[in-house]
Amino acid sequence: MQPYFTFKGIRSTDMGIIVTKVPPITKPERTVLEIKISGRNGVLHNDEGTYLNYTKEVECAIKNKGKDVPQYAEKINAWLDGYGEITFSNEPDKSYRVLVKNQMDMNGVLNSFSKFLIQFDTFPFKYAVNAFADHFILTTPKTITNNGNVYAEPTITVYGNGNIILTVNGTNYGLNGISGSVTINSEMMEVYKDVTNANNKYSALDFPRFQVGENSISWTGSVTKIEVEPKWRWL
Repeated sequence: MQPYFTFKGIRSTDMGIIVTKVPPITKPERTVLEIKISGRNGVLHNDEGTYLNYTKEVECAIKNKGKDVPQYAEKINAWLDGYGEITFSNEPDKSYRVLVKNQMDMNGVLNSFSKFLIQFDTFPFKYAVNAFADHFILTTPKTITNNGNVYAEPTITVYGNGNIILTVNGTNYGLNGISGSVTINSEMMEVYKDVTNANNKYSALDFPRFQVGENSISWTGSVTKIEVEPKWRWL
């Protein structure tokens, strides 16, 4: 099968792009600070527990057959621009968050059967393509399983009123003076209701995470339901 990628919901083959080489599956670099101490052998490592972006390169070509070159170049430039989600034919069940980072002379490319390179600045994690299917609603405490290979940073919406304590894996996250609902976005490290900032209603030193394997979720207070977008992910 001819290699391909899908960016912003549009498949490369539908844009007349021939993919000659998809990028390899790459593990991102972990953020580790090396500390050299004078007079001591080796270095100390301060592991921040985070990962760095990296570059995925896709080798492509276009065979121009009677196309209006300027108009076609504009179409491709508009598509291959900015931020979006991408999947590759060698990992069709995973999605990456990327930013197109390099400049491309599409007019030059389109005037002949010419190869070109697309560079995607890639967020360190990959996600399930059908991530919406992983959403779930809780009305009673439950233990859930993270089948990814790295911790997840979920979005949790709590529906209820008054003072509520959400407990994830034994750690308490306080929600104060809730009226109707509030959303905890662990990835963004923000708390809000709809589009209104609600960080002042949140009392905790950090944000909930789902570790690999089993994770317990419970609560106290007047809660009607909890909606969870787990955002399972892989390195």
